[in-house]
Amino acid sequence: MRRAAFDIGSGATKLAVADVAGGHVVRIHFAEERPVPFAIEWKKSTDGRLSDAVQAQGMAVLRDLIAICGQHGVEPSCCRAVATEVFRKAANGEEFLRNVQAQLGLEVEVVTQDVEAELGFRTAVALQDRPAEEVICWDSGGASFQITSLDPEGGPLRSWVGNLGSGNSTAMLVEAVQGHSFAERATPNPVAASEAEDLVARMRAELKPPAGWLRGAA
Repeated sequence: MRRAAFDIGSGATKLAVADVAGGHVVRIHFAEERPVPFAIEWKKSTDGRLSDAVQAQGMAVLRDLIAICGQHGVEPSCCRAVATEVFRKAANGEEFLRNVQAQLGLEVEVVTQDVEAELGFRTAVALQDRPAEEVICWDSGGASFQITSLDPEGGPLRSWVGNLGSGNSTAMLVEAVQGHSFAERATPNPVAASEAEDLVARMRAELKPPAGWLRGAA
């Protein structure tokens, strides 16, 4: 069956159109990732909202990708879409997604970080030939990351997750390290070596201790 999967992420919007059988991707007909800086615009705001500009950009990207689904013969009922971290946190994140459904007819589910980790793992397994037991999936986005693998004892998926990604890490560098307003200065460049070291230390302080199963993993 031909299906289309949308991933509306914190830093990019992705679409894959593929033939799927038995839970595995048989053939990929289209796959594309388009940058939409939702997380950066959210962190730049003073009220925790997505800007009108990034909402318009995101809507235009989705409109174009939905048209591509039609070109590949994907029925609307075979389209699925998820949204991740920034839409869980932005004050108007769910409002934007309701507008997507109203204007484009695409229903979008805001998933939890645990579900996000599971989807990332299942995608990694579906796109390669190694047994699922040998796969460790590292999914790093605009506002969060997930590292996931199967439990060799047969338990649920094991995940180590955090709320750091490219967008909020850039905001941390500009604001906490360099002392500027991210709303006024969207780029940290040039970055001194000492500033990079300071950022790494701050990021480490934000992280939970690594999961024991990650030690020695290869």
